[in-house]
Amino acid sequence: MVLPKQSKDKKLVWVRADILSQISRIANREGKTITTFVNEVLEQSVKVYDMKLTLTEVIELYMLTKMSREGGNLTVHRDVVKYLISKVYHSNREELMQIFRDTGAWFGKYMLARMGSENLVEHLRQILYMSIWDVNEVYVDKSGNAISIRCVAPQLSAEETELLASYVEGMLYSMGLRQIEREVIRGIIMVKVEGGDVGG
Repeated sequence: MVLPKQSKDKKLVWVRADILSQISRIANREGKTITTFVNEVLEQSVKVYDMKLTLTEVIELYMLTKMSREGGNLTVHRDVVKYLISKVYHSNREELMQIFRDTGAWFGKYMLARMGSENLVEHLRQILYMSIWDVNEVYVDKSGNAISIRCVAPQLSAEETELLASYVEGMLYSMGLRQIEREVIRGIIMVKVEGGDVGG
């Protein structure tokens, strides 16, 4: 039972004993009273839900971002990437696309090793959302043993879209998914894959 003493309108909040024990342990570790710690947690939780998110989504996104950074992904301003691509793409297109494909394959294996194949469809959506520059929308739909993926990033050039499509293809292949359909136009990547352990 938690009783906020600092509130003008005092209310009783019933909490499971096991959760209260964990709260007490963490509050003690942080050098805070249980009341202060609980109020801070609730305040941040309200902010999350006001942003139309859930605590589960925030935690999963944090874990994916952490794994992504540990896997070698860097945050680089798109103008820098765009400039570098413009200098290399037309003279070494195939080589550059293979580099993106190989990098995607390595990252797919890395994420699969860290996260496993459980809930692969939902993980794919989150991974792609994090991985693609300036992406506005990512759709991942499962139908039988097939997964349809659509990534929308209108700001991307045709060259950037092609390279990112190669990255996505490498990632999916390394996860044991075989591409059966592909359509790439400027700012839009649409692929359908099948096989592997296509979990829900």
